[in-house]
Amino acid sequence: SVKPLGPAPPGESQLQPEHTLKPLNKAVVISGRKLARQIREETRADVDQWVLAGNRRPHLSVILVGDNPASHSYVLNKTRAAADVGDATVTISHRYTPKEQLCQHTKIADIVVAAAGIPNLITADMIKEGAAVIDVGINRVQDPVTGKSRLVGDVDFEAVKKKAGFVTPVPGGVGPMTVAMLMKNTVKAAKSVLLFPPERIRVAAAS
Repeated sequence: SVKPLGPAPPGESQLQPEHTLKPLNKAVVISGRKLARQIREETRADVDQWVLAGNRRPHLSVILVGDNPASHSYVLNKTRAAADVGDATVTISHRYTPKEQLCQHTKIADIVVAAAGIPNLITADMIKEGAAVIDVGINRVQDPVTGKSRLVGDVDFEAVKKKAGFVTPVPGGVGPMTVAMLMKNTVKAAKSVLLFPPERIRVAAAS
């Protein structure tokens, strides 16, 4: 694209490629830490009110895949955050955790998040009545009837759905929500840029 400039010397064009022009503003650096602190404070207050009302403190179990150092660090941050807000006791397991030990954790969990990459790892006898079971696992297996491959999660969906209060299917559960929220947040971010002047956004981010 091109942008008109002022009068040019005789014989030269009055148009200059726009990409050669120096940007007037720098990008706004988005601080996730500041927003996270605000959310943690709000969550801590919610948990305090919940417990003071006589309710039991929530408990969260996480199934970790393998021994990837980045994954361990990522989940460790969640554990520290949970302790900070007083929101939950977080138990982390992985695909090599003995089944008996894994059951001890999942049977008391209010929320079970499975992402180990093992079909039918979480069965109905491993969860308590009314628990929320979030299946993030994606596994391709062969259908014994049709012989065709199909996608399944880490949860024995048909059995668990009769006992859990909430459960996500695979496919059709976490995946579509991830894509949908990405689209929603993209539009939300675009609207924020269009509706608010860059200088106002910069001041808000710095405050």
